[in-house]
Amino acid sequence: MLTIGGTELGMIPRIAVPLTDTAVGEDAARAKGLADIFELRIDLFEKHDPEYVRQVCERARVHRVPLLATVRSAREGGAVDLDDQARCALLEGVMPLVDAVDIEFHCEVRNKIIKLARAQDKLSIVSYHDFERTPIDDDLVAIIDSAKLNHADVVKLAVTAKSVHDLDRLLGLLREYRDKQLVVVAMGEHGRASRVFFPLFGSLLTYGFLDQAVAPGQLALEDLAAELRRYSPAYAQR
Repeated sequence: MLTIGGTELGMIPRIAVPLTDTAVGEDAARAKGLADIFELRIDLFEKHDPEYVRQVCERARVHRVPLLATVRSAREGGAVDLDDQARCALLEGVMPLVDAVDIEFHCEVRNKIIKLARAQDKLSIVSYHDFERTPIDDDLVAIIDSAKLNHADVVKLAVTAKSVHDLDRLLGLLREYRDKQLVVVAMGEHGRASRVFFPLFGSLLTYGFLDQAVAPGQLALEDLAAELRRYSPAYAQR
């Protein structure tokens, strides 16, 4: 069973909430109890020098909620245009302070981050984003297989659903390959339901926002938690 900071993934739907540096205080305290994991979106921080980023991660640890560190690349929706080497250095610097890291499939230092995470017993998520479409199944399966071949613990696919057909394809892929430890998210208006129902069929994480969505179709944390309580007895009793 995979875990992030002692929180098991797979049996119960789990919510991650993205946090900025300004949200690790009172806002994070408000999210505690609703969110299972705090995703520290380092690309959204006001500053990106390594010491400042480490200090923010230290502050986030006081909430005793598992921490996932992400420095999202600008080409996949990130807020700051840092090169891959700079993002790698930031993740390497905070890795002792967090429980998991997220690195993009197309990042040139992806395999280095996976190896660093394995060496420190941290969970690695390899993510792929497409804000325009849902790629064909063969392309998505190739991403899964390649990431797992390079020892990613979890593969995250966040793609844009243009129709109910896209949503159905993604659900079919999730059901067929969920033993690969996947996070599957359909972005956009057609994909909004995926954030509630895909976790019921094996997607390891879903994401809800506190004050402002960081991806198309994302639900507010309170609304997402309420929907999961409605449809998942396991989540309601967690």
